[in-house]
Amino acid sequence: MKILAFDIGGTKIAYAVVDENGVLQTEIITKPTPHSSFDIACLVAEVAASYEVDKLAVATAGVVKDNRLTGKPINLPEGYENIDFNAISGLPCIMENDANAAAWAEYKVGALQGCNNCAMLTLGTGVGCGLIINGEVYRGATGASGEVRFKVAGGDLAELAQKSGCFESDCFKIKAKADEGDVSAKQSLQLWQDELAKALVSMQEILDLEAFALSGSLAKIVDYSVVENAVRQKIWQPKVRILPAQTGSDACLIGAALLWSKK
Repeated sequence: MKILAFDIGGTKIAYAVVDENGVLQTEIITKPTPHSSFDIACLVAEVAASYEVDKLAVATAGVVKDNRLTGKPINLPEGYENIDFNAISGLPCIMENDANAAAWAEYKVGALQGCNNCAMLTLGTGVGCGLIINGEVYRGATGASGEVRFKVAGGDLAELAQKSGCFESDCFKIKAKADEGDVSAKQSLQLWQDELAKALVSMQEILDLEAFALSGSLAKIVDYSVVENAVRQKIWQPKVRILPAQTGSDACLIGAALLWSKK
C-alpha cells in the first residue's frame, strides 16, 4: 500500500509517499504554506494527482475529532477547517493532529516501541503532546487531549536565562555557554530542566506511563539522565523512561501514514 502523507503547519507543508510499514518511498518535499485555504486545497489536489497512491494521510495543526478538524487552527487561514481532503484528492483520507501523528510514529517505529502507555512531548517554539493509552491514540472527549500548557518552550528557557543573568535568547547559545562553564547559563538550563521534570511528573502522576519520548529542537539540549533521575525521585513508579525521539522531522508524515495500518 502506498500512502501520500502530508504534514500541514502554519509555516510549511511537507509531503512524501510512505508505505504501510512507515518507510519513505520518495524524498520529502517541503513548500511554504499558502496564505489562503483555497491555495492549500489546490496544492494538495495537485500533488495528489501527480502520484500513483492508494490512500491519503494528513497530519495537521489543530484539534481533530472523528477524522475532521473541529475548528480553525490559529496558525492556518480562514476556511482551512472546511477543506474536504477526500473530495479534492479523490482518495480515502485519514486526518490526525500533528502531535498525535508524531506520537504514533514513535510508538510504531521509534523510541516508544513496546510501550502501550506512553507520551511524546515536542519541545520547540511551543509545546506539543501526543498520548498513547492502551495501544491507541488518546484524543479525549473533544479531540483536544494533550494540549498542555507547560512552561518548557524556547521562550521559557530564554526568560529563565534573562532572570539568571545570562543575557542570551538563543536556546542553543545558552546550552553552549553552559557547556563552557558559564554559571548563569548553567543555572538557567538547570531551572528549565527542573520545569521539564515537573511537567513530566504531573503527567506521570495522572497517567502512569511507561515512557516519554522528547522531540523537537529543544529535545537536543536535554540532559536525559538528569531529567529522568529527577522524575524518578518524585514518583512512586520509578521505572518510567525519558527517551529521545527517533523519527525526527519525519514523525508526522510517518505517523499519519501508519494510522492506515489500524484500518
